[in-house]
Amino acid sequence: MKLLHKTSAISFYMIHSGFAAFKRRIREELGTTTSEINLDDVLNDDDLYSYYRNGDSPDYVVAAIAGCMAD
Repeated sequence: MKLLHKTSAISFYMIHSGFAAFKRRIREELGTTTSEINLDDVLNDDDLYSYYRNGDSPDYVVAAIAGCMAD
């Protein structure tokens, strides 16, 4: 049986507030593009969280989304 790691409340807050800022930045960047891409139509939170965990920049994610939409 795998033991669960305890996470303090502050680290839980930091993880989720960082992800929220990451998601907000991507949403803002997509909103300023000419095609007005809606983030929720393209990626779900699980997929977006994998970008966040990999340390990818919001600019990289926006470019990846825009590249997929152009195809």
